[in-house]
Amino acid sequence: MSDRMHVHFMGICGSGCASIAYLAAKAGFTVSGCDQNTESYYADELKKLGVRIEKGHDKRHLTDDVDLVAVSPAIFDVSPDNEELIAARKKGILMTWQEFMGRYLQPSKRLISICGTHGKTTTTFLLSELLIEAGLDPTVEGGSVYRKWGIGARSGKSDLFVCEADEFNRNFLHYAPETIVMTKVEMDHPECFSSFEDMAEAYVTFVTGGGKLRTLIANYESSGVREVLEKCRPYLNDHEVRLILYAHAETEIVPEEFGLPFERVSYFAEKRGESGAAFCYRFGDRTLHASMQLTGEYNIENAAAALTAALVYEADERALLAALSGFSGVGRRFDRVGEFRGVPVYDDYAHHPTEISAVLSMCREYYPERKVFAVFEPHQISRLTLMFDGYVNALTIADRAVIWRTHIGREALKGLKPIPSERWTAASPKILYEEDEKKILRMAERFVEENPCSMIVVIGAANSYKISRALIGSGQDKN
Repeated sequence: MSDRMHVHFMGICGSGCASIAYLAAKAGFTVSGCDQNTESYYADELKKLGVRIEKGHDKRHLTDDVDLVAVSPAIFDVSPDNEELIAARKKGILMTWQEFMGRYLQPSKRLISICGTHGKTTTTFLLSELLIEAGLDPTVEGGSVYRKWGIGARSGKSDLFVCEADEFNRNFLHYAPETIVMTKVEMDHPECFSSFEDMAEAYVTFVTGGGKLRTLIANYESSGVREVLEKCRPYLNDHEVRLILYAHAETEIVPEEFGLPFERVSYFAEKRGESGAAFCYRFGDRTLHASMQLTGEYNIENAAAALTAALVYEADERALLAALSGFSGVGRRFDRVGEFRGVPVYDDYAHHPTEISAVLSMCREYYPERKVFAVFEPHQISRLTLMFDGYVNALTIADRAVIWRTHIGREALKGLKPIPSERWTAASPKILYEEDEKKILRMAERFVEENPCSMIVVIGAANSYKISRALIGSGQDKN
């Protein structure tokens, strides 16, 4: 069927659409697409496959041979009156790329889905590398470009499919996994969830609604995960789902808490620092001493989750340890991108208060002698408004935090106003506000002059990487 179907992707140069278009082309579908900006790093691999990409959006792209139109859900908020979107809807061929993946790419596969508010992308690509090294050859879809592949997807020859399962817009409800890895559950996406309870119910539906679940690997350290598990208890019990809970070795898990059997994974750090981490991992009668290039407690959690999933699929332990030690991480996750005036510049995708706090706390732990200059690009006004105090508490872990202009994204048509600069600066003497990129560079320069032993961390999920690139470019001019 795939070789007879033509799928047209709107927004094909975005990271999500590009990855699924790539997998569709590899699976034998005829693939075309369009985007406002066709010069995208995400689309390079598509162009190598000969995929036709049109510039802009036009209903004339929907030729008679187009069978399906797959789009990012964000387009329904950003451009609901788009003529191409309207034409596809009238023809009855419109769906999200997540729905396309769930309906057309995954049904013949044994699906491993990674869900959670934090850690999904790193865990997805790390698990994929573990399975590849063990010879299990999975197909993969992740939420970012994986530098090693040049795209966020991989076409494998086995029946395993590893995918990042995003809760936004309840996108993950299109998937029917055999195994779920649940990293952390915390309130996020207030633009589509009215409360934590509303979001937790989406997770419950994800766990209980697919009909194929055999194994659930869950992070016991997350109170949100525990709440979801409590709601899922009858289903897990009735369907004899294998429950594996992972937690720090010092964390006590009370067997009676869930009222159903579970297996325990424990871990503890043996070394953490700038050069990476080493940790002890225990699962049943296995004890592994693992090392990796990633650092931070949250990455040890991600590694424990990935190791557990790989072992569920009987991957060779030696292969897993080798893959873990060679994994260099995903782009924009505490990524050292260069130097500015002789001090290191790091770039990180963090956009939730918990993530920002984890990154800046790690700076404090591993570089106690360095002063921290942070630049933050606010993202999603509804989230910023709901969690403002959390953002302030996280950002003030740094010695100085500069707020850049707010990226509005998919809320552009909702009439929401960014948080005023005065509110940011009134929240703490450590916080400054500046929209001019050149002035931010001068602020960083003054900070480094006053604090020669310092570091710069640029944080955000949209355009903040432009600040880090400008910093290292400016730093090269004078060094």
